[in-house]
Amino acid sequence: MENNNCRRLLQAVDEASFFMQDLKLYLDTHPDDATAVEMFREATKQYKACKEAFEESCWPLRAEDSGENCEWDWLCGAWPPERL
Repeated sequence: MENNNCRRLLQAVDEASFFMQDLKLYLDTHPDDATAVEMFREATKQYKACKEAFEESCWPLRAEDSGENCEWDWLCGAWPPERL
């Protein structure tokens, strides 16, 4: 069950990240498009929410997000890709 939840959440992070990056690339060439700027802001919020949900349920995606105690927990047991 946990593996399926982590896969689903990681997929949501990937999709939100892709959409956010796609909008960023568009805005590099169309910086005055107010609609795209607002879409980028919303996409960024969505990405952050997906990332937070994933990290709360599964594991940190980056070392600097490893928690208040800076635990290096992915070195114990299975590495994140093996957990899926």
